[in-house]
Amino acid sequence: MSENKHEYADEKEYVDEKIDLERSSVALEEEENSPIPEVAAIVSNKDDPSLPVLTFRFWVMAVIFSCILSFFNQFFWFRSNPLVISTLVIQLISFPFGKFMARVLPAGRLNPGPFNIKEHVLVALTANCAGGTAYAVDIIVIQKVFYKQDFGFGANFLLILTTQMLGYGMAGVLRRYLVYPAAMIWPANLVQVALFNTLHQEEDLAPGQWTRFKFFLVAMGAMFVYQWIPGFLFPVISSIAWICWIKPDNLILSQITGAGGLGFGAISLDWNNIVSFLGSPLIVPWWAQVNIAIGFFTIAWVLVPIAYYTNLWEAKKFPILTSKLFRDNGQRYIATAILTDNVLDEA
Repeated sequence: MSENKHEYADEKEYVDEKIDLERSSVALEEEENSPIPEVAAIVSNKDDPSLPVLTFRFWVMAVIFSCILSFFNQFFWFRSNPLVISTLVIQLISFPFGKFMARVLPAGRLNPGPFNIKEHVLVALTANCAGGTAYAVDIIVIQKVFYKQDFGFGANFLLILTTQMLGYGMAGVLRRYLVYPAAMIWPANLVQVALFNTLHQEEDLAPGQWTRFKFFLVAMGAMFVYQWIPGFLFPVISSIAWICWIKPDNLILSQITGAGGLGFGAISLDWNNIVSFLGSPLIVPWWAQVNIAIGFFTIAWVLVPIAYYTNLWEAKKFPILTSKLFRDNGQRYIATAILTDNVLDEA
């Protein structure tokens, strides 16, 4: 009888320990989760340390996509409405590319196994770091185009490098305030994390249901075909100032509603125009969009017309909206006129 009691006590103690262990595991998992519901629902708190990361596939794709992204973003930066290729594009393109390399490369050091999420994330991170437009390039271009000055490749390279390193240094200093706190939410990054999880999760499809990748290919094909319309065939739909059609010869109406003016009431059917400056409205939270809209409406469509048409600071001597430089009498400002042998003429 006493032996049965001891066995029962040992079994009960084992069960209690197991329950405590499970509870502590659940509690630890909940503790590691973000207190923000949106983040906790998207960002996983689990890790698989056995997944290979710095593989041959990663280095090949990181170099290729970094070069492509940096070239195209810098090249299209000089458009009136810059065409920006985001990291989301690299995420989507690198996924089938990585799957293809995992299938064709010989098993071993070049191909340690299936293309995994960690490799994918690192490829996107590397391309994102290299794909941003360096603002120092504007300095170099302005010097060459407007002032006919060229300080050589070495000086230009060092200028870009130092300004970029300054930015990374500031980011490192501020990350304890802008990155580490759980309350700091970056909506664009949440979209990327959700996309990574979507591409690498197993899909349980019903008969006839499309895979996520098939849907992406169809959507990408449709976008490619449509982009020819506003981009080349009918550029006019990039900015439709329909209010100007009421009275095209009215100067004030053109200044307020025209595409070359304040654009009040104008609409655009070109996605590149919509996302060129403020990013995708599908990513930015609603409260941020409302904040931007109120600020834009107040400044661009209320204060600017009031200041311009009341001739504040003799504003009517100049166009209501322009990127060009003018003298105080309204004449075009010639930048090279203040230089003598590429040196500022203080006289």
